[in-house]
Amino acid sequence: MVKQIVLVGQPNSGKSTLFNVLSDIKVPTSNFSGTTVKLKESQINIYGEIYNLIDLPGVYSLNPTDEVEKYTYEFLLNSDVDLIVNVVDASLLARSLEMTVELAELGMPMIVALNMVDEAEKHGLKINAKELEDILNVPVVPTVALYGKGGKELVDRINEISSGRTAIPLYPEYTKHLENDIDKLTKNIKPIVSEMKGSARFYAIKSIENPTLIPQSVTSEIQIQRNTIEMELVKNHHKDVFETIHYERHHQAMKIAEKISIFTERKKRPFSEKLDDWLLHPIFGYAFLLSFFVLYFAIIFIIGSLIGSLVDAPIQALAGLFEPLKATQPFIWHSINGAFMGFAGIFGIVLPYFLPLVFLTTIFEDLGYLSRVAFLIDGIMHKIGLHGKSVVPIILGFGCSVPALYATRLIDNKRDKMVTGVLIPFIPCSARISVIFALAAAFTGPLWAIVVFAYLMLVIAITGRIMTVFLKKPTGFVMEIPTLKIPSIKYSFRKTWYRIKGFLKDASLFLMGGSIVLGWFEYFKFGYYINIAFAPIVKFVLGLPMELGSTLVFGFLRKELIIVMMNQAMNITALTQLPLSLGQIIVFIIFVSLYFPCLTTFVVLWKELGFKGVFLSSITSLFVATISAFLFKLVLNV
Repeated sequence: MVKQIVLVGQPNSGKSTLFNVLSDIKVPTSNFSGTTVKLKESQINIYGEIYNLIDLPGVYSLNPTDEVEKYTYEFLLNSDVDLIVNVVDASLLARSLEMTVELAELGMPMIVALNMVDEAEKHGLKINAKELEDILNVPVVPTVALYGKGGKELVDRINEISSGRTAIPLYPEYTKHLENDIDKLTKNIKPIVSEMKGSARFYAIKSIENPTLIPQSVTSEIQIQRNTIEMELVKNHHKDVFETIHYERHHQAMKIAEKISIFTERKKRPFSEKLDDWLLHPIFGYAFLLSFFVLYFAIIFIIGSLIGSLVDAPIQALAGLFEPLKATQPFIWHSINGAFMGFAGIFGIVLPYFLPLVFLTTIFEDLGYLSRVAFLIDGIMHKIGLHGKSVVPIILGFGCSVPALYATRLIDNKRDKMVTGVLIPFIPCSARISVIFALAAAFTGPLWAIVVFAYLMLVIAITGRIMTVFLKKPTGFVMEIPTLKIPSIKYSFRKTWYRIKGFLKDASLFLMGGSIVLGWFEYFKFGYYINIAFAPIVKFVLGLPMELGSTLVFGFLRKELIIVMMNQAMNITALTQLPLSLGQIIVFIIFVSLYFPCLTTFVVLWKELGFKGVFLSSITSLFVATISAFLFKLVLNV
């Protein structure tokens, strides 16, 4: 049976980066909390033995107060976990060790990966890993996962444990009266949980800490004992039991951190801290934010246009090779031409803009600036009625709506979660940004692209405000802002390649296949009937050519398909050949940016928010898209 290794740690501790070091699969990582919102897994080979490596979402504790913590808690207790690798952020040692203390109570084999030791040293903190190893009785490996340091040592420790080395952690003891209560409850609860994963002590502590975590099979006598302990703790400490136990864990983590830490005087204040004074400034921070977005889109537009112009001529030359088949073998020509249109759409239109977009986003993620963007935007979010944990999914939505929707699991408030989930499909994801810039490069120029983007932000703000006007109480949120770091160009290129490869793998089937199907539609005249069905909206409401109706159907599969389908529907090989006015292009961009989300987003929306969320999102997006496009039609006199 394949052994299972699980990476567990707090958000932004470097778990996913360490996962990349240990595995051949490269999962998305960033210097931004909330990247992992569901598990990632890969099989790895360590000295000839195969292991299943799992990267769990980052959590601050095993007290399931939200869906992510509940998911992690249940996975650890219900899965066959052979080894826990606790990833600790060495630069936030005391806080990170609170999770270590809690995992020690679980009583499962464990290794501590003391990550980001380089950042700790920059702040004048040296950590005695050997002493921490003695305190916990488990292997402790210093690592700098971002640069792959410590990976070999970690693999060796995993191999030692697999070969028989004991790695059951010693748990720190709490104050005497609390320990007495825990011991009494542990003895009584032990026979009941003996067949369950985790130690009896862990279940006893969790039962005291949170009554919803009491094992279902406990007797009424144990339940009474647990309630008595709670009343005594509340009486003695004047706070609820969760706070009492959390305080005890925090106290133990502080004691351990003080014992293993050696503080040295910093020679000077790090440049990253000085830079943060400007980036997070209440006035200059927003100036930097505006400059960031202008620079971000300008670079994407310039590089995308350059790449597009370089590949345009070869694609046009290849397009003429199939023309002789049009008269002699029309069905074969429609099939081959459809496939070629898909190819041309991927490599001539979508990728030129998608490539710099993904690379720049990766750089800014790893730099840590996106967390600062989230911090600044949080104030703006309050103006539209969204608060706290909604910031993270909104920021992730600029990359892809799917992980953004998964990130709504971080939101406790059901109304906030519903509103955020409905707004996410309005956010211009990387696919829609590629469509906007491809059309802007061919027709309108970068200024109109910025106007469209600004309008989309305005739509999100107004829609969010309308939907949240009845919210009674905002949710609180503690936002973690990680240290600014110089990105590793090697890993940035690697992550960019991983994402581009994933895009080609996922999208090529839809793009090529959809283009071939549209070619067949044209051959059998099916496209005409689709266009007739959509004519009331496309032609009369939007003022666009009726032939574009079929592109909206395929755009529901993937937004990038719209560009490919436009070429196919209008029987052209380059966007510059489109017989559309400037006003029609703007109206089309506005509509396709706001109407139904893509199929994958639709499925995840159903999974996360249910039928109500899907229905609300569909109705809202179609209504907003139609009204917005119609207004632009009137203003631009289309």
